[in-house]
Amino acid sequence: MDPISVGGLALGVASLGLQVYTGCIQGTYLNLRLRMEQQRLFAWSETSGLLDLDANNQDRILNSNLFSLHRQTILDLLVQVRCLFDDFTAYQRRHNNLSLERDDDDLLAAPDRDARHANFPMSDRKRDFIRKAMERLRTKSQGAWLRLRWTSFDKEAFERLLGKFTALNDEMTDLLDHSLQLEIRHTVQHTNRSVLLLHRKIADLGHLVLALKSQMEASGSPSAASPASTVRREAAVNALLQLTELAKFKAFNETIDPKAGVPTQIDVVTAASLQLASPDLPRHLRLDRHRIELDPAVDAQETPRCEAILTTALDSGGETRKRVWIEWKNYDDAGIHPDSLSKEDIVDRVRKLACLLHRSPKPEAFRTPHCLGFFDKAEPDEDEADVDVLDRRLGLVFERPSGDLPPVSLNELLREAGSRKPRVTERVKLAHALANCLLYLHAVNWLHKGLRSHNVIFFRSHAGEVDLAQPYLSGFDFSRPGGSDEMTDAPADDAEHDLYRHPLTQSNRRGERERSKKSFDVYSLGVILVELAHWRTVDEVLAVDMRRARGNPEMARRVRGRLLDGDSIAGIGAETGWRFEEATRTCLAGGVELGLQPGDDETRDEVAERLSAKYYEGVVKRLGDIVV
Repeated sequence: MDPISVGGLALGVASLGLQVYTGCIQGTYLNLRLRMEQQRLFAWSETSGLLDLDANNQDRILNSNLFSLHRQTILDLLVQVRCLFDDFTAYQRRHNNLSLERDDDDLLAAPDRDARHANFPMSDRKRDFIRKAMERLRTKSQGAWLRLRWTSFDKEAFERLLGKFTALNDEMTDLLDHSLQLEIRHTVQHTNRSVLLLHRKIADLGHLVLALKSQMEASGSPSAASPASTVRREAAVNALLQLTELAKFKAFNETIDPKAGVPTQIDVVTAASLQLASPDLPRHLRLDRHRIELDPAVDAQETPRCEAILTTALDSGGETRKRVWIEWKNYDDAGIHPDSLSKEDIVDRVRKLACLLHRSPKPEAFRTPHCLGFFDKAEPDEDEADVDVLDRRLGLVFERPSGDLPPVSLNELLREAGSRKPRVTERVKLAHALANCLLYLHAVNWLHKGLRSHNVIFFRSHAGEVDLAQPYLSGFDFSRPGGSDEMTDAPADDAEHDLYRHPLTQSNRRGERERSKKSFDVYSLGVILVELAHWRTVDEVLAVDMRRARGNPEMARRVRGRLLDGDSIAGIGAETGWRFEEATRTCLAGGVELGLQPGDDETRDEVAERLSAKYYEGVVKRLGDIVV
């Protein structure tokens, strides 16, 4: 096979990266699915080495196992992809369903700008490659570049086109060995997460859900594929299912707390179609204080969480009682400073959080408990001025997964005297689960703000054992949406909690602190990774005297520097290996390690996308690649 023809064909196929059909609202979700399939083809070309084909390395690439064994098959499949679109376009133009329009905005010369308009991510490498392909096409054509626009939308034909494109992509993927297939799957999943990150409006998220549903139906269709192909397809469908739930979750968040502007009629219709406003999804979830039976010792303990009994009335009369657990959110200092939240603001934020954590089903990777509602500990008829300081708090009520034993935090497990240090395998799985959870929490644009080992909880089995592979993330009392206009509810200064906070979020000598952001959540995760590596709390790892630290805030602000010290980082590697060490260092260092430059606004789409990509590659994927 002529290597030049392969390279030219690859370049021609790259031009499909801009092959979209505009001008029809009905086809928006199908165009989105088209972009997803185009990304699969690009990921295949990148993984197979086809993108790197040039005069300098053509022998190395074309003589690789893949091209030696399947060269003609690959060529045939690439030709089929090209012909598929050429034939479709020609047929639709012949029947006056498609028309050509001038590309006056020159979007074809700027594929990244075109992608931004569609809320679709594009890597620098893909941008440069498509730009190169389009420049080559431009030299062969005359006049302005043209784009295709629907004049009469042929939905059935478009769906058939996408179905055939999906099948050809599947055939090409099946030619690769397992490790390369896995690499493509991870690349595609990351792209899809970035798509979710860039879609904010309810209507746009609705299009994403429809695109994912269409893709699942195509990927899950029965075929005479090999068992290995069946396993790959099942994994792909499961990933799409999870992303669909995340998109619905994000859309639901937008319905209860709009951040993308006033919802339009299209948003309202989309919310209804996604069943975001159905009767089984209550919006208020405020519980009657008298339905909550607290232990009398709660006030004396002042713990962040406690056990309780929730009484629920039955439709048939009578009532049922079940054990729950409560997480507290104080509002004693509400409104005392000009820039602090009022009690009404805090109640509203807790209400929104309760709604978000109540929604079911939640993506499994979220690892969040199911919230039943919230209540005000103060008596409803009591005058505000007369409320005892210990009653000035809201309680989030959570369902207990199973068993009669109360939840136990990771911090408590780390401090258990005489307990067995878990195997490296167990600790790595826990680290990966937490990193993955944070990835998806940020994908729906939610900040945690209180990430520490106290807020990683487990439920013991009847035998009293803890499964480290089943953590739950709690401590959402200060959580908030990640928008730039969202007022920050700053946590009170607490020396022990400050050990987990980035120094810039802690009050300095002038009482100033930066607002919370995703990279600060990532830093807090890094501190937890240090604890998992040593199976000791961070104050024990660094030998911090907590009595002194409570009177000297500077000790907490020095923690980051001490954790990033060369010997400290090397100690993590000695306990858990190089990959774990690097993932931890990435979290703690932040900045350029997470793709951030000084002054970057993490709420901007391009910055958020870059941060997500670096975090996934440097932390989540790295932890997932650890084999012990």
